Amino acid sequence: MEKKQDSFFLRAKKPQGNNKKVDKQKTKPLEKDKEKRQNNYDTNRPVINDKKDVSEKKPFDKKAYRLKKYSKKYKLEQWEEKRKKKLLYDYHKSIKNDPLLGSYTPKSFDEDTIDSNPPEVGKFVRNPDLIEKEKATKLVQKTKKDPFQKAKEHYEKIKLEKLEKQKELQKSKEEKAQKLQEYKKKKQERYKKLSKKTKKGQPVMTGRLEMLLEKIQK
Repeated sequence: MEKKQDSFFLRAKKPQGNNKKVDKQKTKPLEKDKEKRQNNYDTNRPVINDKKDVSEKKPFDKKAYRLKKYSKKYKLEQWEEKRKKKLLYDYHKSIKNDPLLGSYTPKSFDEDTIDSNPPEVGKFVRNPDLIEKEKATKLVQKTKKDPFQKAKEHYEKIKLEKLEKQKELQKSKEEKAQKLQEYKKKKQERYKKLSKKTKKGQPVMTGRLEMLLEKIQK
């Protein structure tokens, strides 16, 4: 048998097909143009720094700081602004919680004067909204209580509760003491009956028999 030659000694096979050779001289000018364009773009490109430097700080405005800290005029203006805001807030709140808001019922011109006793003809009639508002405020004033009065009632209520608790505790203590006294009394009577003896030192049986009878009867 014929031995095969090693692959190392085999001749390199030539690639099949007609490969066209690319001219290096033609590709060189194209590469140069590309490089020029890239350089032009790099030089003319606008630089955008999106990230702000953390180290950069605003300059300290000493005048504004001193004005805020020491100026009475500035403090007064601030206080006035806060006051205006609070007043506006309270006003809007009162309008929002007004029960008569949007509840207007049309009335005849002389209705208010005719109902009055005696009838006051020819007098100026007030707006029915105002009349209703006054009535509502009077009712609210009657139903509503002052915070001082509320606090007073609350304090009195707590005081009464404390007194009731103290009375209950005292009552329970007295009952316990009474029961203890009764128990001690019974114990003493029992001891006397059991400890009775004759001159010779023998126990008296009458007391013991009475105790037995009581137990049997129970």
